[in-house]
Amino acid sequence: MSRIKVEVVSRKAPRPRRRKRHFGQRMQALGGRRSMGARIVGAARWLMKPRALTWIAAALATVTVTFGTPHVLVTYRCNGVGTQATRCFECRYVGVQGMREYLGPQWNCPLVTMLPVNWSALIVKVTG
Repeated sequence: MSRIKVEVVSRKAPRPRRRKRHFGQRMQALGGRRSMGARIVGAARWLMKPRALTWIAAALATVTVTFGTPHVLVTYRCNGVGTQATRCFECRYVGVQGMREYLGPQWNCPLVTMLPVNWSALIVKVTG
């Protein structure tokens, strides 16, 4: 018998070969085109992949739809400032949706507030 000499080149295992995917006869008949349903399913799979960017976008969309967008107080007009009988009658906020007016639940003006999305104005801007 002959002797076999083993030489270790690296501690890492060799990379597995990438095999080409074999598409069926249907894909060849379509000429590589996919139906609309297959495109929708492919887009849904791409969106559902567990990536950080996808999860961040989903979390932002959920917060926006559920709670609204953050706005910061810019101007306000109140009576009796510094007393317990303080009542505000005009509060203006600036935020993602631009300048908006909002009066707090107890006639006050919170410094930062979450205002719901004004969908009608957004649809008008998008559609033109």
